[in-house]
Amino acid sequence: MVFDFTEKEKGIQPRTIWCLGRNYAKHAKELGNVVEPCPLVFQKGLNALAPVNGIQRLFRDHGAVHYETEIVIMLDRNNEGPFIAGIGLGLDLTLRDLQSELKSAGKPWTLAKSFDGAALVSRFIPSNEIPDLDQIRFTMMLNQVVSQRGDSSQMILPLEKIPAYLEEYTDLQPGDIIFTGTPEGVGVLNPDDEVSLDLAGHHMGTVRFS
Repeated sequence: MVFDFTEKEKGIQPRTIWCLGRNYAKHAKELGNVVEPCPLVFQKGLNALAPVNGIQRLFRDHGAVHYETEIVIMLDRNNEGPFIAGIGLGLDLTLRDLQSELKSAGKPWTLAKSFDGAALVSRFIPSNEIPDLDQIRFTMMLNQVVSQRGDSSQMILPLEKIPAYLEEYTDLQPGDIIFTGTPEGVGVLNPDDEVSLDLAGHHMGTVRFS
């Protein structure tokens, strides 16, 4: 049993939150960023972790909050190294105005990416129940209207190669979570917005922002 926010304290527990940026070419272009052969990597603190379930307070005191819907993988480890134990979906929330300000000044993005509630994560499906990890389709509905569609086949760094890429720099451990990048279609969240996530035909959770 991998971690499931709806069934607290079961199985692997979250440890480190890794995040990939610019792993979909169209999203990089929509924000005016250069498309590169390897994605950008950053982290979020565990303070940012929250479930895609129920009501979540929208952190709105520092400008616009953007949603970025992403496949999230949870890792386990055996004698051969890290492997993908579970597949879920997440909302990588970004204080976009603050991020732009920090980027312009050449400063780190941490405050714009790791505020409380900035890493919303669904339940996880065991990876062996997904037929093809490199062809996973997912959908994000905002107020019952499709706002983002994604497919893991469109990733610049393929899903199954992500753990090995990060393992070049760190020993990944059971419980590490990786946000794998967002496709195009990111946008602004407002109070009373409702977000529902679907992964390969599985309903992954619904969250309303207050």
